Amino acid sequence: MRALRPKAISKTLLTIANITREGKYIDTVIEDEIFRQLRTLSKVREKILRHGVRSQNTLGAVLDDYFPELKRLFSSMKIRSLWAILQSCPFPQDVLKFELFRLAEIIGKSSRRKTEAEKKARDLYEAPKESIGLKQVGVADRYRLKFCLEEVMQSVARLKEIGIQMKSLLDQLPCSEYLLTIPGVGPISAAVFLGELGNPEHFTHPKQIIKYAGYDPQERDSGNRIGRKRISKKGRWLLRKILFFMTMKVVQECEFFRDYYQRKLQNPNMFGQLLKKKEALCAVAIKLIKVIFALLRDKRSYSDTVPCLADT
Repeated sequence: MRALRPKAISKTLLTIANITREGKYIDTVIEDEIFRQLRTLSKVREKILRHGVRSQNTLGAVLDDYFPELKRLFSSMKIRSLWAILQSCPFPQDVLKFELFRLAEIIGKSSRRKTEAEKKARDLYEAPKESIGLKQVGVADRYRLKFCLEEVMQSVARLKEIGIQMKSLLDQLPCSEYLLTIPGVGPISAAVFLGELGNPEHFTHPKQIIKYAGYDPQERDSGNRIGRKRISKKGRWLLRKILFFMTMKVVQECEFFRDYYQRKLQNPNMFGQLLKKKEALCAVAIKLIKVIFALLRDKRSYSDTVPCLADT
């Protein structure tokens, strides 16, 4: 590693001094015990999620080569009835060897919507007759599809397993019960949130959490130009990501946050600008942080009828 020159060292020290003087830094507490375990599992879960998306895309690409019609019949690569078909008759010529009632039986056993199994089997039975996939299928082709399918199934199984571990750890945190009372906040979201946030007792004001997650708004004005406010995106990116997903969920399922979101869309800001949907969701995320802080601070359950939460 090349050593820094004296001028570079001086500049670095000056930058650090200015950041410290202006308070443009984030206090990070190294967590231990349950919070650290949740944070570790959250990181592992994120890697599994990304690997799962890649595996699904790869499986979709394989189906484009051999049996593209399956992608029109099944909307996702994670559907269990699709897995059952790919395990029993993955190629068009394999489907033609099965009778219609047998296909309906395979789909019905692996699907939750058993009433639609017969219609799905009928469409599947007709699909190979007009398939545009490769006609010649060998041992290597079958191994390729089998390998990609196992990758997808393994990713889903790992996500389920890590979800069970996260819920088990979450049950050991007393503060989680207050967080779970918010409509739209589930155990996995709560576990990732608390794992990334750490012990809520380390925060004395909701603005600290807002800054820690990178949701603190910043203005970008220049001369006569008035720019739109944007979040800083500093801090913990996974905390910011899970908060955004939590926000979309509470807007759907919680009346208070849904009304707040609609008001943000309809009312212009101080410069007369209407907020875009993403900007309104960021505003709801900030409000959600304030509500969560109040719940954890007061050790109380969420209620739409409590006015102090709306004014936090």
